Amino acid sequence: MNLLLFTPGEWEKPLSGNDDRIKHIHSIMKLKAGDSLDAGVIGGSLGRALIKEIRDDGSCLFDYSETGLSTPLCPLTLIIGTPRPPTAKRLLRDLAAAGIERIIFTGTDLGEKSYLTSRLWSKDEWKEAVLLGMAQGESSLSPQVDKFYSLYKAIEHIPGNRELLALDNISPDLPLKGLSPRKEGCCLALGPERGWSDREREILREKNFRICSLGKRVLRTETAAHMGTALIQAALDYI
Repeated sequence: MNLLLFTPGEWEKPLSGNDDRIKHIHSIMKLKAGDSLDAGVIGGSLGRALIKEIRDDGSCLFDYSETGLSTPLCPLTLIIGTPRPPTAKRLLRDLAAAGIERIIFTGTDLGEKSYLTSRLWSKDEWKEAVLLGMAQGESSLSPQVDKFYSLYKAIEHIPGNRELLALDNISPDLPLKGLSPRKEGCCLALGPERGWSDREREILREKNFRICSLGKRVLRTETAAHMGTALIQAALDYI
């Protein structure tokens, strides 16, 4: 936990000793009353949290002081053909740590439909993954996370003024590594493990996506997401 994240005003009352954040402070960081650590308010400032008191039940009372603001999020939207829930959870954590502005998971023709109704979504477990990523990346800013049941619907919700790109190793137009963005941000679409269907390729081209390649090898969705994100962040001079 590189950053202790509070909801607004949460530090004004003791945090329970059963809270995962407090367990980490006790068992991993081994902090005591009077110690302080990096902290932030979700959607707000960064700062320092002073441990004012540790009570007999393990609960902690904090004093939070603001020191600055998080680095703005990268103007990148990812559309991801929904992978297996454990993979999606890792992606949410890692992409939140990387400072991605928006993550859209979508159902696809060749993807497994049940992934969209797993506990990750029905029980809001995805929110925990995002918070873990924010803490790892030392950011108080959360990506916007959406879920749609079709690529067509996902594309309808892309922010304006974005360079539209899609990864596909079948007849790509250009390598992603040669990207020179012509707009203020990008949208990158990548398919599930089995790739895009021919129908989805047609939709992407009809919607003015340029089809890009990461090379000749067939990559896992998780690997393609990380490589694609890194290349676009570099092209946008975000890294």
